[in-house]
Amino acid sequence: MSNIDHIASLLEQVDIKFERDEDVLMMRWKTDHFDDLKIKIAANKDESWTYIVAPFTNFYQVEETKRMKLAYEMLKESWKANGVKFAIDDDDDIIVIAETNDTDLTADEIKTLVSHVVHACDTLWGIYPE
Repeated sequence: MSNIDHIASLLEQVDIKFERDEDVLMMRWKTDHFDDLKIKIAANKDESWTYIVAPFTNFYQVEETKRMKLAYEMLKESWKANGVKFAIDDDDDIIVIAETNDTDLTADEIKTLVSHVVHACDTLWGIYPE
């Protein structure tokens, strides 16, 4: 059983609805600030790491005069957040990510990781410039 198959079965155990597209699981969440927040779960090629990722806009879509303040606020929030990072990926997209190399996750652990990412997205909404 692949790592993604295992995680899919864990999500089913805790009644988290998801869609599957090959080796990526996608969930949609409604939160205080988002009507359709997309969270994806994927693994690296050798399945030694699992990533729970919420993609946002490209960093360069943020007004130039507000980028550095946003980057600073993301860095500060990464320090405060429980198991979650606010980051900019290789494509310069803003992301919220939790990652684990625990290949024997439990249903409660995956539920906790997903909930941390969802909560962190609401935090990002609060620091994202208007």
